[in-house]
Amino acid sequence: MKPLANTVALGSATNVYKATAVYVANDGTARTLTVANTATDTGNGQNGNYAGGSVTIRIAANAGVVIRKRPNDTILGAGTVYGTKVAENGA
Repeated sequence: MKPLANTVALGSATNVYKATAVYVANDGTARTLTVANTATDTGNGQNGNYAGGSVTIRIAANAGVVIRKRPNDTILGAGTVYGTKVAENGA
């Protein structure tokens, strides 16, 4: 995995430096993350079009996952969950 930017806490909604792939690391408590489309749909798929504007996922305690998203989508979790912009191909 190749980090491309500094790690940020996900306690407030952030696009994690407009990342399209974000490695999310969690602490000792299972958490729910919200990935939201906060940009206006352009009709060409660039900003996405989630039903309801957001989706939620659950991340296990002491786990890490890579979330693929559009650059303007935001991720919101807890202050003890951290996101790092990473290369999509893992190189």
